[in-house]
Amino acid sequence: MPPKPFANAPGDHAALRPSGPSPEGATQVCILGGGFGGLYCALALHQRLGKASRLRITLVEPRDRFNFTPLLYELLTHELAPWEIAPAYRDLLRHTAVDLRQDWAEHIDLAQQTVILRHGEPITYDYLVVALGSQMRPPATPGSQTHTLPFNTLQDAEQLERRLGELDHLPKVRVVVAGAGPSGVELACKLSDRLSSRGHVTIVDRRGEILRSYPERVQRAAARALAKRGVEVYLNAAITAVEDSGLTFRYEDKTRHCQAELMLWTVGTVPRSWLGKNDLKQTAFGQCQVEPTLQLPNHNNVFVLGDMAAMPAPKRDRAPTTAQAAYQAGPAVAQNVLALIANRPLKPFVYNHLGDMLTLGQGEAVVCGFGLCITGQLGGLSRRWAYWLRLPTHTHRWRVLKHWLGFKP
Repeated sequence: MPPKPFANAPGDHAALRPSGPSPEGATQVCILGGGFGGLYCALALHQRLGKASRLRITLVEPRDRFNFTPLLYELLTHELAPWEIAPAYRDLLRHTAVDLRQDWAEHIDLAQQTVILRHGEPITYDYLVVALGSQMRPPATPGSQTHTLPFNTLQDAEQLERRLGELDHLPKVRVVVAGAGPSGVELACKLSDRLSSRGHVTIVDRRGEILRSYPERVQRAAARALAKRGVEVYLNAAITAVEDSGLTFRYEDKTRHCQAELMLWTVGTVPRSWLGKNDLKQTAFGQCQVEPTLQLPNHNNVFVLGDMAAMPAPKRDRAPTTAQAAYQAGPAVAQNVLALIANRPLKPFVYNHLGDMLTLGQGEAVVCGFGLCITGQLGGLSRRWAYWLRLPTHTHRWRVLKHWLGFKP
């Protein structure tokens, strides 16, 4: 049986806030965004605080559950349950000093050091951490927004699960995935395994190679996995229109129409826009220019990290917009916030590329790094273990591990 989707629980703000009053005159640290950058920054700040700390940490995040996005694909093949990769913030932060505001940040006033929320009272901060991440680039292709599904959040995974349920009665299901980047390749492999002989999966991409930004050995492993599953791949193919019946694209100077019952759009993400009228320096990609310490120029009490920031990286023009980069930046910013409060020197952020991991079907993956490249089922186990180590809290990791070992959660 497929896992049941979560209900939308209302935000119980009182239950989410730490017990007891905030220390009088406490330093206020506000963190916007509860993804890999923001949540891991909040947890790192809490872990480094002493019992007599006069620091108040507020995390603003509209969702009620954290999304461990690299493992979303395992929901499609029922290898993992939703609670394993989408734990509730109230559980993750239950015994911490972090005040969770389940709300949307609408505006940042740098001059007044204030964050305006959509529903709650404004938050005045001494130090601000902005980690709002990125969003899917709005598709410009005619019909794409109406007839395709995205895949970036738990809600997207639930929507796809419902759609697959609606197609259960069909003897043949044709799937088209727009985009041959990591998300497109992982989706194609998982859906091919999920549908088995009932499925026919096609990837269409305007660029000339799959996984364009990945090492060649990862590309080769992915190509083998796609071929093994009979996934058709059209490269240098420009999508021109999407209709209810399928997708039209130009390939080898000819117009082709690929019929499909299910179409997924994985083409590109863009950083979320800055929530203010301030004239900030931005890159051509739309990211905020930051100091090596990830501070905002001319505002040393404001840090920007993750996809929104052009974070420095050795031998690269910037760190990649991945969970791995945000995961590393969160604790680094926490350390610098505490150093700034204590009037100690700050450390520049140094991105350390730990390798590349992609799921390539049910129980299979490619894991490359430190001179090694592991594929197949051993790759799948290695990837699962690596991500288990990065789950947000010790309590959640222990609960997930017991479940994997056969104990009831």
